[in-house]
Amino acid sequence: MKIAAILTTDVGRGGGFNQALNAVKQMAELAPGQFDFITYTTVRENLATLDRLGIEARFVESGLTDKFIAACAVNAIGRKLQGRLRLVSRIEETMLQDSVDLVYFLAPSALCLTLQKLPYIMTVWDLCHRDSPEFPEVRQFNEFHATEWLYRNGLGGAYLVLADSDALADRIAERYGLARDKLLTMPFAPAPLAAEQYSSGKQLVLDKYRLEEGYYFYPAQFWAHKNHIRILQALSTLKSSGDERNVVFAGSDQGSLPHVRSAITELGLDGLVKILGFVPHEDMRGLYEACAAVVMPTYFGPTNLPPLEAWSIGRPLIYSSLCARHASEAALLVDPDDASALAAAMKQVTRSEVATELIERGSRRLAEIDSQRRVAEDALKASIARFAKRRECWA
Repeated sequence: MKIAAILTTDVGRGGGFNQALNAVKQMAELAPGQFDFITYTTVRENLATLDRLGIEARFVESGLTDKFIAACAVNAIGRKLQGRLRLVSRIEETMLQDSVDLVYFLAPSALCLTLQKLPYIMTVWDLCHRDSPEFPEVRQFNEFHATEWLYRNGLGGAYLVLADSDALADRIAERYGLARDKLLTMPFAPAPLAAEQYSSGKQLVLDKYRLEEGYYFYPAQFWAHKNHIRILQALSTLKSSGDERNVVFAGSDQGSLPHVRSAITELGLDGLVKILGFVPHEDMRGLYEACAAVVMPTYFGPTNLPPLEAWSIGRPLIYSSLCARHASEAALLVDPDDASALAAAMKQVTRSEVATELIERGSRRLAEIDSQRRVAEDALKASIARFAKRRECWA
């Protein structure tokens, strides 16, 4: 039997892209002796990144036919038309020619609705458009409705749905009417390209960005929900008491950066905040290693990748209390609405005994998550084996 993984995201997706890389790497490691495995990507630039991880991939294009077929799937007239035309997309035709039996979407993708013959595994990272619909990135210009359209039409037809936590799996089952045993919890892992063998040295990174060790670090794209503003307000609170600290932001602009820059100026923090923009994978580890603590007061969860990276690299973490279940006791938890509480945590984490304890707890928490992932991998292999038995029933 052959499974095809499809990578539809690009490096600009930040944590989502890294998780997709983790997923394809994981499936490639599970494949030997179990099933054949092939990887496709709809983003040509991803080929070089996958090659760095030792994963051979093929580029496939998504075109107007795919969009037409997906649109036909969700209304009665379209389904009737497609029943007569019996169109197959270019991507699916390629997979059929390669004798693929099961398609694994590494990220949420409307391409699942284009599949006319091949069954698929779906991935869901979060339901934050439902949890926090007030944020512009999940509300404006029909983004909310587009996400709902995908999940309402794509999840029910999946052979299996992967979520990164039990909390998320429970929400998916409740909100979209899925049987709970159709969902498999597969915990996230640290970004694969943050490993030492792919990384520049810490001092090289510090020199490149003209930084000194000891800053607070927030690796996050500039979305409103990432809550950079609260960090700036906390920094201002510390400054007003004579305690000046430095913060480094790393991530591409998704619309919120001008607002962040304005806040920096209004709060008089120009000399204390460094905005690096998009940072290549090889520099991320060095930025983690040189920081005093990772600060992540995000509104979206229930899980995120930077905490895993902080724990794996051995840095203390300040984290949103909305993600308390993910952190367990391995972070200082703060209300993302409360700048004063965040300022207090930023001050507390610089005490050596606090930082040391958080690093030790982070290491233990990462080991717990690794153990959960190994159990989930066994469950995934069992589910694929069940599919293989059923696949024997048709030509």
